[in-house]
This record gives sequence, structure tokens and C-alpha cells, in this order.
Amino acid sequence: QDFESLWLILDDSKSDKVDYGEFTRAVFGEMNEYRKAFVRKAYMKLDFNKTGSVPMVDIRKCYCAK
Repeated sequence: QDFESLWLILDDSKSDKVDYGEFTRAVFGEMNEYRKAFVRKAYMKLDFNKTGSVPMVDIRKCYCAK
């Protein structure tokens, strides 16, 4: 019963799958406006070609996890 209750919260899209976005929203809640603006700014720097998607090759040019 606890699992079913948790699943209803996590599976926001009712797809019978929980994706990363659904999981983080359930655990952390929605981002505040300051954080959303910061994420948008970072994404705009990664999306060199302004296509709306960022291939791993472009991420590697900007980000080093060391």
C-alpha cells in the first residue's frame, strides 16, 4: 500500500515509468525562479547551435567533471 501511494506521486505522467524529471520534482519540488533562470542560462551556453538539444560532444567541449 505504501509503494502504491508513492508510485502515484512519482509517476506524474501516468506512464507506468518514472523518469528523472518526475523523480527530482517529487523529491526536491519545483525549482524557484532564480534557479530556473540559472539553469536556462547554463543550457543556452551548451546549446551552441540553438537547436533545443545538446549532443554529448558539445557538453564535453564545455564541461570537465575532474
